[in-house]
Amino acid sequence: MRARTIRRGAGMALAAAALTTTMAVAGTGTASASTGGGCAGPTYKNVCISDHNNGRIGADAYLNFGNIDSRCYMDFGVFDKTSWSFATSQAVSCQNGYQHLGIELTNPAQGHDYVGFVHVHWTGDSNSDGTDSAVLHY
Repeated sequence: MRARTIRRGAGMALAAAALTTTMAVAGTGTASASTGGGCAGPTYKNVCISDHNNGRIGADAYLNFGNIDSRCYMDFGVFDKTSWSFATSQAVSCQNGYQHLGIELTNPAQGHDYVGFVHVHWTGDSNSDGTDSAVLHY
């Protein structure tokens, strides 16, 4: 009986040591978790941002405009609120009805706050109507 107790105790000690080693190795990774993100804006002009969990951030705009001016265009992209600069952006023509826009930021900086944005220039001039997504902390 005493030998069985010793073996069981030794086995438990080995299992505990292996678990401790596994936890130590797993805890040394360089991955960081983002927080926040999500969508914001009215249903006809909704902008979203999310962490793609592959070193990239994605922004999407879900738009549903009625009959629009032919000169209408949008600035769409990702804004870095930490460095107060455009991380990536593009100009896109407006379309009547439903329109989906998507863009990816391939080099986000750790510790920075990002938002997706769309600025609609309804009549093609500098006056714009903007919507930002929720904030994503990367």
